[in-house]
Amino acid sequence: MKISVKNTSRKKIRKAGNAYNALFLIDGLDKRIVRSMVEINNNKYIEMWRDCFDRDGRFSRVRFNQNRHEFENWEEAFSLIWMDLKSVNRQDDRTAIINCLVHLIQDDTQVGRYIDFILKDFFFYPLHLHYSDINALIFVNMLLFEHFAMRNHDFEFTPEEVLVSKDEKNKQLIDRLSKLIESQWEDRFIEKIKTIKTNLYLSLNPQKEKSSQLLTESLIRLLREVFIFLTLVGGKTIYKVVRDTVEEFSHADSALYKSQRSQDHLKNLLRFFQLSIRCLVILGDDGDIEMLSRIPMREKEFMSLKGLMNKDLAFHQKTVRNIVNLAQDAMVMLKNKGKNFNSAELEDEALSNVLKKVFVIED
Repeated sequence: MKISVKNTSRKKIRKAGNAYNALFLIDGLDKRIVRSMVEINNNKYIEMWRDCFDRDGRFSRVRFNQNRHEFENWEEAFSLIWMDLKSVNRQDDRTAIINCLVHLIQDDTQVGRYIDFILKDFFFYPLHLHYSDINALIFVNMLLFEHFAMRNHDFEFTPEEVLVSKDEKNKQLIDRLSKLIESQWEDRFIEKIKTIKTNLYLSLNPQKEKSSQLLTESLIRLLREVFIFLTLVGGKTIYKVVRDTVEEFSHADSALYKSQRSQDHLKNLLRFFQLSIRCLVILGDDGDIEMLSRIPMREKEFMSLKGLMNKDLAFHQKTVRNIVNLAQDAMVMLKNKGKNFNSAELEDEALSNVLKKVFVIED
């Protein structure tokens, strides 16, 4: 369709405030385009939300907080702000928006509906990846705890300490999510995890005809957030995903560690490997001991991944020793645990101590 646009004065355009509104001031376009019903019905709130960004597109938490009470009366606030989050490029702005949203819904008695909305956004298109997927899991992980809004600092990632946290979990919500994953969401969740892993392999070994949807470090971060969420929620389907991943990462000759760009990301790959073992300790049973027993046998192979002339060699050696020690402690814990998928075993102090032993890895 060919459109003839008439001249419009710059003075008139400047009054628009932003490019979107300017479209409706251009003679020739104003009669051919229509504002959506959401725009019309929520114009006051949308203007306030847009005002939370400066001319450079940077998010202002101060402006958001000034309008927060108004946003609390906006029925579509959460869903529309979440959709807008996908177009925010800077990670620190996305983190700020996430934490503003947490406080926006802190007094809502139906937190589950927000989690359902976010998780469906996460897995509905399992072959597609977006940076907002990372934010989605960070947000959900926070909401799995009763007093999530009491935290007075921003989360750029979910602390691994939540796996052994004494904070009160929302057990009713966790039980519901576990059942939903087992009964309705399983296939899409598993497909989404496969997509993340496929892209991770591709990012480590780029192909001319294909490229990964996200950068390697973002893919590892995404896997990390997914596995923390899955471990907090629990369930036999989730356990199998975790076990298979530990097996996948436990081979020192894997393409994960031997690909073209693996050396650049070895530190974070091994960090995720550690996390996956911790998750298995929580979800697994004594049937996993044999698989874990192979990890200490491969210590030399893992040590040799870094080479001898590397500034990070000492850190690498420490990380490998931590992995080996964790695998050995995990075998003892799982033997004592027996055939039990109940995450209530976390109340056992010895298990908590084993998990905490190597939680913090120095940079």
